Amino acid sequence: MQRSAEEIKALDRRHVLHPNVVLADHARGLPMPIMVEGQGAVLRDIDGKEYIDAIGALWLANIGYGRKELAEVARRQMEKLSFWSLFWGYGNVPAVELAARLAEIAPPGLSHVFFTSGGSEANETSIKIARLYHVRRGEPSRRHIIGLARAYHGVSYGAMTATGLETVRQNYEPYVGAFDHIPSAYCYRCPLGKAYPACGVACAGELERKILDLGPQNVAAFIAEPIHGVGGVITPPPEYFPRIREICDRYGVLFIADEVICGFGRTGTWFGIEHWGVVPDLISAAKGLSSGYLPIGATLVHDRVYEALGQPEGPGAYFNHGFTYSGHPVAAAVALENIRILAEERLGERAVEMGRYLTERLRRAENPYIGDIRGKGLMLGVELVADPATGEMPADPNVGRYAEARCREHGVIVRALAPGNIIALSPPLVVTREQVDRIVEVLDEAVRYVFEHPPAPAR
Repeated sequence: MQRSAEEIKALDRRHVLHPNVVLADHARGLPMPIMVEGQGAVLRDIDGKEYIDAIGALWLANIGYGRKELAEVARRQMEKLSFWSLFWGYGNVPAVELAARLAEIAPPGLSHVFFTSGGSEANETSIKIARLYHVRRGEPSRRHIIGLARAYHGVSYGAMTATGLETVRQNYEPYVGAFDHIPSAYCYRCPLGKAYPACGVACAGELERKILDLGPQNVAAFIAEPIHGVGGVITPPPEYFPRIREICDRYGVLFIADEVICGFGRTGTWFGIEHWGVVPDLISAAKGLSSGYLPIGATLVHDRVYEALGQPEGPGAYFNHGFTYSGHPVAAAVALENIRILAEERLGERAVEMGRYLTERLRRAENPYIGDIRGKGLMLGVELVADPATGEMPADPNVGRYAEARCREHGVIVRALAPGNIIALSPPLVVTREQVDRIVEVLDEAVRYVFEHPPAPAR
């Protein structure tokens, strides 16, 4: 028996524990759409209403919705071999082929791949490998992981502790030990009170200061997103990561690039760190790896790291780490097909073209409440301000959320980021110009409306 829309909504309220909601609001009937269908960059909900997805679900619908090719690949693989793990040296063909393909498209030297089910697991794996690397080299005191103050790396305990956003971490104490943070490269609102380029990229120098403060002999790795996602689409200046790489090399510290959001064409290249011309020691990947068609993630390991891990004797020679679905053959087959589509349709190049068009259209709107537009490709952040001339923060920290709600009412899904005045735009890389025009039209009207018609204070 097919249930009605209202029955499905009632079951949702009664049984589904949703991420990132006020649970009491949802139980009372928070009116959020239940999606039933997607095609390209357009979604349709259970009531028949259509939306342009301007956030790519969770920054991940890179090739868009409704790709029958991926469904067919999954069907064929399920019929042939539905599951077999990579534990104890076993293998399956799709996982092997995917690892080889990732080694082909990754920055040079990142030729070894450990598979996970998603981004949090990929970051957990990168952190564990970084610590194991130093154990294998006879420096077991190197435990500290240094991250950035506005970074987001996931919700599992290690990834959450590496995350710098307190709103993500709070209420889950105690955190994992030996994690530290330095200021982000947030040029629009420099946490060091400096101005680029006269600052000399002082924020990168904070890494050296922290390493020396902790003692180089105690520091395992530095982890960073090439572009912050949840933390505000913060995009470092050109000199930042070359300086970070130099500092890491000087003190024997590994550099982990969290590419969970930035990878697979989102910023215009296979991996976001390529924009800065440096090669990390480890890469955490997920999301765009399968464009969300099936859960899969990966940690890419540089040859120099693998060489230490692969020594036949000593502590840690047995690599005691793994997830049930590491290298799931169906997910791996789908990811391979996803990468083929990204390459053949040149969707990274399209991301650059459409990102440039989206940025130009936003600027032409001349919205008096938009202070900064930043990012690369189709990973953009729009910072809302009370006064663009001064960058003054809005008096109401919820303006972004109000704008998000108004956009949704008008058929466009955007996302407000912490601290509430930044709007993320990351549509599928197949988004059309007409859809971009509509996104800008709706967002421009919504932002103007929420600033000029602020909601009445709650009683």
